[in-house]
Amino acid sequence: MKCNPNKTSLVLKTTQTICLTVLLINFPSIVQSIDFHVCDCESNSDVDCVVGNDNSDGSLVNPFQSIVQANSVFNSQSAGDSIQLCNGGSWLIQSNLRWVNGFCRDDNKCTITDYDAPWASGNEQKPILNFQNGSDGFNLADSGNAEHEEGYLIENLDLRGSNDGRGVFLANDVDDVILSNLTITNFRLGVYLGSSNDCNISDSACDGQNERITLRDSTVTFNSTQGWLGGSSGTKLINNYFSDNGTRAIFDHNVYISGSADQVTQGILVSGNQLYRNTLDQDGACSSVSLVVHGEHNNLVIENNIIWEDIGNALPGCWGIAVDGGYSEAESFTNVLIQSNSIINVGRVGVGLGSCENCVVENNLISNHQDLPVRAILAPDRNLAANDLPLDNLTVRNNSIYIDNLSAGTAITVGTMGDNHLIVSNAIFYTGNSNSFNCFDVDLPSSNYLDIDNNLCYHPNATNAEWSNQSGNLSQWQFSSGFSFNSVEANPGYESPENDMLWAENQDAAIVGTGHPTLSSSLDYNNSERDTAPDIGAYEFHGEDVIFINGFE
Repeated sequence: MKCNPNKTSLVLKTTQTICLTVLLINFPSIVQSIDFHVCDCESNSDVDCVVGNDNSDGSLVNPFQSIVQANSVFNSQSAGDSIQLCNGGSWLIQSNLRWVNGFCRDDNKCTITDYDAPWASGNEQKPILNFQNGSDGFNLADSGNAEHEEGYLIENLDLRGSNDGRGVFLANDVDDVILSNLTITNFRLGVYLGSSNDCNISDSACDGQNERITLRDSTVTFNSTQGWLGGSSGTKLINNYFSDNGTRAIFDHNVYISGSADQVTQGILVSGNQLYRNTLDQDGACSSVSLVVHGEHNNLVIENNIIWEDIGNALPGCWGIAVDGGYSEAESFTNVLIQSNSIINVGRVGVGLGSCENCVVENNLISNHQDLPVRAILAPDRNLAANDLPLDNLTVRNNSIYIDNLSAGTAITVGTMGDNHLIVSNAIFYTGNSNSFNCFDVDLPSSNYLDIDNNLCYHPNATNAEWSNQSGNLSQWQFSSGFSFNSVEANPGYESPENDMLWAENQDAAIVGTGHPTLSSSLDYNNSERDTAPDIGAYEFHGEDVIFINGFE
């Protein structure tokens, strides 16, 4: 049928109705989405704030007032509709509300966001939501048996707890959620990605998994146990700031990527985040791992993060990154990439690994000025449980390490188990005077390593420190192992190691052009290509005129 307006009026009306129906069926995106506006003016609201009314229509000029009303509308709205909270507004919320809508879709998300009210002057802060009496912030989990939901976007809000509850809680088969530009503070858990009950047998779309959950460009601080807790296939933590999360030594963390309902997750990405002041004790000292991963995960990437603590405020249990076993049941980590992270002034361990197969640790900057025995890279970092995957096929290459203290320690440990390990093109500078320091600890037979070569280690104040633990100096190690004939004991020529600037000072630095010619990483810390004579360490020297090519100064 063709839509032809040149007809008599009755036929025209009938034809138009049919045509509109056809258009709506074939082009549903032309349906107009509806924006529902909400504004309240509790404590810390803008001086110009104007309170809305729950008996209004929720329009821009006649907004609703309460979050309870917003929640009621959200739970029944159509895909593509939005709840918009006024910038400069503030709400006091004393009810535990569930935000659950089965109509939302990944390609047509239901949104909770901000808006500029007609009274706004342009200097308003993000909408402030004060959750009282231990209430959760946004609880996206339906109750009872799981039913599939998907397609939520929550952005541009300031969520404040009351020392309990969860800032955002996702469970019971929720997929394709984006949390963007949120401030989440003073809850028990900042963001909690939970598990799932059994699926409702009538819901064929339910698989009992939460998938593709993204937290980006957000600030997560002062939550009493975890800043982030949970793991799922497609989880992404991108460009967030975490600090002052956790209170219990060992157990709490800024970021805790956990297992997912006896499943092996696929493709988790943790990128571009900043982690600071992790799990402080009563004296203000970091007392646990800032970024920890437990469970079973495949194709995990941890990259471009900055993790640091203040000098003097890190206990031995304060680590940077740990991907290892923490449960009694079996755990495994396969095809893990840990690259281009800056890990500065954490406690005893910069990067710790266990139960890791086909894992790569490359192009990381690890600098430590804490007066503690330091292990920059430690694998395995703990005893494995009976059913854990062994450590196997580990590559450690092109890392830049600076240890500025008087304590003993070991820069890189790869041993105890597994084979096909590769350790090349790492730069190590130790300023201390302990002769118990080791550049490496590689205690397996030589046949268990693919290669250990083109590394540099410099320890000018510890003349009897060993190249490899219990193996003597470099020449003794070369003789006993058959490795490292292209390795050197020399000053790496870092730009300014005391200021954590671990790239080459100039083209004459010992690390320039002396990395492994074929087994070094192809890209450096800044994602720049290495040349045919690659450098040792995380950074490739491209000449003084392009040192700041990536904008870092």
